[in-house]
Amino acid sequence: MINIAICDDDREMIDAIKECISEYSTEHSVEYDVHSFRGGEKLLETKLSFDLIFLDIEMGDIDGLKTAQLFREIDKKARIVYVTNHSEFALRSYAVHPFDFVVKPFDKERIYSVLGELSRYLTENAEKEAVIQLKGEDGPLLLSLKNIYAFEYTGNRRITVYTKSEKYRIKGSLSDIFALVDSENFVSPHKSFIVNMEHIDKLNNFTLYTTNGIEVPVAQKKLKEFHNEFSRFIKNYIRQG
Repeated sequence: MINIAICDDDREMIDAIKECISEYSTEHSVEYDVHSFRGGEKLLETKLSFDLIFLDIEMGDIDGLKTAQLFREIDKKARIVYVTNHSEFALRSYAVHPFDFVVKPFDKERIYSVLGELSRYLTENAEKEAVIQLKGEDGPLLLSLKNIYAFEYTGNRRITVYTKSEKYRIKGSLSDIFALVDSENFVSPHKSFIVNMEHIDKLNNFTLYTTNGIEVPVAQKKLKEFHNEFSRFIKNYIRQG
């Protein structure tokens, strides 16, 4: 099931996009769970996560660009398609990393194009899911990279691997680990840690927090490099994955 949000203060526009999605779903046998929000504040109040958001730029309560900026603090992964009456707004929207943009009035083929691109994107990224084999203390350990939140070196060639709710002890060095993981997603903000940027929640001074509450120190000499790497990751992840 692909989760989609439509955020617009115009009910007719919401219905028009919904109709296009419904027709595409029928024609291409793709299931969508579609949620609608009559304004940016309503979207920001939700606890749901989405694969794609159709977001009107020109809304009354809070405009789409501001809504996107605030939503990124909640969910860094959602792909945003900006919807606007004016093509010049499309250029401004690139500051908040769009997946695509749609200029009103649109025909269903334009929405079909967005949905087709989303399907290709999700399929390609599902195929890219990587599994690595690590030297566990009790034998070989297979873990999905996307489910790993952080590695912590604890000394004597011992490393703790943190996932969402579990932790494992493995043998090796962080340099060994860094050679195995995807450097596009993982960063070393401290000599004793490697972190999956997909699971970073926030940075407070010289400590970053993962979405499951792990605290990771950021070395002062690595702070600038970390900021650069994380900014690059956010831009690439939102657009490409």
